Amino acid sequence: MESKITKIETQKNNKDRVNIYINEEYAFSCSSELVYYHKLEKGKLIEEKNLNEVLKEDDYIKAKSAALKVIEKSFKTEKEIYKKLSSKGYNDDIIERVLKFLKEYKFVDDKKYTELYVKEKSRCQGKNKIRNSLLNKGINEEFINDKISTVSEEKEVEVALVLINKKYKILIKNEDNILKVKRKLYDYLIRNGFNGNVINSVILQTVKEEDFIKEENEEDKEKSLNELYTLTEKRLKIVQKSENDEQKIKRRIYDYLLRRGYKYDDIKRVFEDFYS
Repeated sequence: MESKITKIETQKNNKDRVNIYINEEYAFSCSSELVYYHKLEKGKLIEEKNLNEVLKEDDYIKAKSAALKVIEKSFKTEKEIYKKLSSKGYNDDIIERVLKFLKEYKFVDDKKYTELYVKEKSRCQGKNKIRNSLLNKGINEEFINDKISTVSEEKEVEVALVLINKKYKILIKNEDNILKVKRKLYDYLIRNGFNGNVINSVILQTVKEEDFIKEENEEDKEKSLNELYTLTEKRLKIVQKSENDEQKIKRRIYDYLLRRGYKYDDIKRVFEDFYS
């Protein structure tokens, strides 16, 4: 079925788009470049399938423009562009076409994005957080492993020390319990993506007993040891359900208690009671 174009007018607020009228009624708007490409003009007869081609091409132009505006603000991943365009109502065919264009001209490059992201975030985050963030952004795990492997544990320790020192200075102003401070520091670094080895290392380097004015009296020490003994007993029962090797059991319980902020000497003393 053919229809006649009866009017083509440039939009007042956007000179790059025009309104198309068919049979004296507004039909649709499109990019002005499509008018020239498809040779649209007043009085021309146009079939419905050709109208659909124009509309589809216009969707592609609008989607491409929307994607480029997003990229102008900051570098994005393929998944982020897909979600943005999908939220605007574009179908998968249009989005895939836009992504093909963006990748062809290097406006989107997930491998390069990963490299830049790891380089930037490794200055203030641990590898676990960086990895999770990139996975959520739709980055291929192979790209992540390749780039994140360049961050050494020594580098993580260096970054974690900077973070923990700032946090430590704040905590000791309002907290005089060394165990609570250690737990808060541990949780803080876990949230920032550092692993247990890195965290234990920097806590050991940062937290000093002399920073805590209040000293435990004998009664408090005894109470703390009793709590440690009870906690060790409970943890032992849990670990023994999945582990038979005694050395591995000791190591797991030791790491657990250390993360909870207990002193090495106190843990050793409790262990001697358990394994004497």
